[in-house]
Amino acid sequence: MSGAPIVQNNKFIGAVTHVLVNDPTTGYAVFADLMIKQSREIQ
Repeated sequence: MSGAPIVQNNKFIGAVTHVLVNDPTTGYAVFADLMIKQSREIQ
């Protein structure tokens, strides 16, 4: 997995995948539950 992990209450909840160069406080994230759900559909 690429990106910086997002941890909340000591639990992994997703990853930041892209950050906008002009505004590093804005970006895109993928939530862990969606990653797990889609990985099960592929197999």
